[in-house]
Amino acid sequence: MKFLSLLLLISFAAEAKNIKLVQGGKTFLSNVTDDQAANAYDDPQIEEKYKVEELSAKVGDEITFQNRDEVAHNVSGSKSDKVTFDVKLQEPGKANDRNIKLTDKGDYVIQCAIHPKMKIKLKVE
Repeated sequence: MKFLSLLLLISFAAEAKNIKLVQGGKTFLSNVTDDQAANAYDDPQIEEKYKVEELSAKVGDEITFQNRDEVAHNVSGSKSDKVTFDVKLQEPGKANDRNIKLTDKGDYVIQCAIHPKMKIKLKVE
């Protein structure tokens, strides 16, 4: 029985994915290089091409918040108007990347407290 439980745990962990959300140009970007993210504020084409407004994930997935903007951000996730995670003030740079593991199903809003228009919808299944 312990072997079966361990096997299930390993297979669940193997299916979990890491989603990278980059803060750049006062928006969330995905599938973007650090250089593109750093230039997003000055190049609206980068922001438009890589901007994320909605995201789907599964319980067990992890989101890495990467601030590659020129300014600090303070990102949090809310479910039913209750904050469920907060990465706190995040200065730019790789050393300040933050990971959040998704543990509960539901519909979330991820938003920057400093830049209220910087938000996305997240559905966790």
